[in-house]
Amino acid sequence: MRIRTLLIAILSLALFCGAAGTAQAQTFKLRAATVVSPPHPWITGLEYMAKELDARSNGEIKLSISHSSVLGSDQSTVDEMRMGTIDMVVGGVTTVSTFVPEVGALSIPYLFKDYPTFKKATAKDSPLLKAYRGYFEERNLNLVLLGLTGGGLRNVSNNLRPIVTPADMKGMKMRVPSNPLLNKIWSATGAVPGPLPWKEIYSAVQTGVVNCFDSTVSGYYGSRYYEVAPYMSLTGHQFMVSHLLMSGTSWKRLPEKYQKLLLDVTAEACDLITAEAEKGDAAKIETMASKHGVKVNKVDLQSFLDLYQPMQEELMADVPHGKDILGIIRSIK
Repeated sequence: MRIRTLLIAILSLALFCGAAGTAQAQTFKLRAATVVSPPHPWITGLEYMAKELDARSNGEIKLSISHSSVLGSDQSTVDEMRMGTIDMVVGGVTTVSTFVPEVGALSIPYLFKDYPTFKKATAKDSPLLKAYRGYFEERNLNLVLLGLTGGGLRNVSNNLRPIVTPADMKGMKMRVPSNPLLNKIWSATGAVPGPLPWKEIYSAVQTGVVNCFDSTVSGYYGSRYYEVAPYMSLTGHQFMVSHLLMSGTSWKRLPEKYQKLLLDVTAEACDLITAEAEKGDAAKIETMASKHGVKVNKVDLQSFLDLYQPMQEELMADVPHGKDILGIIRSIK
């Protein structure tokens, strides 16, 4: 009887240890989506995250990456994320402006004066990031804002002519993301804006649906938009603000220690994305001009500043918490 009791005890302990071992070896598989094509800083950042999360979790977090709109458009991937069928997205903040109109403020031209200011504004301890996390939480969107990052300076490209002053855009059919604020911004030049998904720009320019669009250098280069829109005007009107978002459902599945790890790795990836974009733009512009016939021109910057700087207060007035956001950004030195 004692031997039988001992055997049962040993078997129970083995089963318990086996179960504990299984729990410890649990793997969290995450899917990240982005609409851009390589080479692009967003993809570089996601690749860094995949490597570091795997290494620092001892293989318990596996991040797979789907780029080039494979999992859908900006809007559809955010919708999927809210339902919990996609875990993460990296993209432009305007995608969620329907749900969090405050992010639309980050599309206002010439909002950040230089890269040092931009980097401080998007840092992991930035008051701007803290404010935006609060806006996301207030809406109960089942979305977690992991971090803010860059993507490079946005410029205007088209298939008609060089743009030197805002007046040169008059009458151009311009692609914009779905965001009423952007309609107002570009209508001020005389352009005719209309919403269109990023991946449809190529065919839309080919067929004459649009003539003009704005983008980062990496986005323009990676998607080969220079083939249909060979005029790139260096307006530098916006430091591209991008987000790393996560499904609230996926976030809650992670143990607390891995939530912290994810935030740490995201902050590092955000810094990397901004740095990659900053250093890579000049090289890509040179390549496109010399090898692909892109006609790159400087603009009369003052004419753009004269148009948009007086509009900042007006544009912010239509954004919830707009004055607060503008105050935070202007306080960053």
